[in-house]
Amino acid sequence: MSPKFAIIIGLLIRLGLIAYAEIQDKYFNLKYTDIDYSVYSDGASYVVDGGSPYDRHTYRYSPILAYILIPNVWISSFGKILFSFVDMLACVFMQKMVKSTFLLNLWIFNPLTIQVSTRGSSDTIIVLLIYVMLYLLKKERYTWAALIYGFMVHLRIYPIIYAIPLYFFIDSHQPERIYLGIISKNKVKFALISGGLFIGLLILFHFIYEDFLFQTYLYHFTRKDNRHNFSPYFYQIYLSFESITRTQATLTFLPQFLIVILAGLKYYRDLPFAMLIQTLGFVVFNKVQTAQYFVWWIALIPLALQNTKMNNKEILMLSIIWLILEVQWNFGSYYLEIQGQDVFTMIFIQCVIFFLSNTYLMIKFIENRKPSEFYKIKMD
Repeated sequence: MSPKFAIIIGLLIRLGLIAYAEIQDKYFNLKYTDIDYSVYSDGASYVVDGGSPYDRHTYRYSPILAYILIPNVWISSFGKILFSFVDMLACVFMQKMVKSTFLLNLWIFNPLTIQVSTRGSSDTIIVLLIYVMLYLLKKERYTWAALIYGFMVHLRIYPIIYAIPLYFFIDSHQPERIYLGIISKNKVKFALISGGLFIGLLILFHFIYEDFLFQTYLYHFTRKDNRHNFSPYFYQIYLSFESITRTQATLTFLPQFLIVILAGLKYYRDLPFAMLIQTLGFVVFNKVQTAQYFVWWIALIPLALQNTKMNNKEILMLSIIWLILEVQWNFGSYYLEIQGQDVFTMIFIQCVIFFLSNTYLMIKFIENRKPSEFYKIKMD
């Protein structure tokens, strides 16, 4: 199957599921559409009515997302269709750099990634921006890549973790451009443009919406969430929710930051791999994990694992096992949310198993990595 044909089939599957979602949402207790999609839509409705998207409780995204989804006010599935098209557009940029049809199909036909976009997650926008940025970096078009990166971090704060490998990657193939081992014209240009755009948008929306800064960025650093999720932290937070201080909540970021810094410094020449390990470590050790977060690192697999020692069969088996573990957690979630049963202990055990499996996966990726430099990868 050619990449273009696979992308078309992938899009048709997604559009079919969006149509099916209308039926499940109407006739079943277990809704297909993600709750975040309702939050986006409500935020867009408030904007149309002349208000702030932050008037909607739990809206913690850039106002730009609400602007983009204004058509949702009249066409309820608009956002899902948009996210699915964006998902496949990201694949167009993937196939320019990913020469393995198997790895490309691992994204296109992955049940989790299909579900995330068709349930209404906006994270496919970030996936597209990441691949556009990587493509531009390969072309050494640093100004445009910096603009994409600055806008990406504005939309979703987590890509800020890529700042270290991005900075050290730029011009790493031409050391004569670099002064004092860390400074070059292109490095400084990228940092100033991306940082300038991010800060400019931050100032703009801070003046327009007084809740913007806290709800979009600061909230995530002090977040205390006692709802069940994939993180093993959830059970401890659930049992001692009232006694947890904001300082304790913030300290949980330390393991994440350690992995992000070390992986960024060690693997920056192999930029997609550095970003994969950073993101996987960031998600695995995060105090809150939802299915959308897995998309952040799964999206990088097609490009990052092109030079792995693992063969396609091994990668496929790991993927299937991971999906089985992810699905088994959802059974516990179903009994808790839908059936109202007290299965917190069972879910906690499932979370620990899932945490260990993700940690093993990260180690497996590192052990089987072949030294590579992203600048040397050929692309269309």
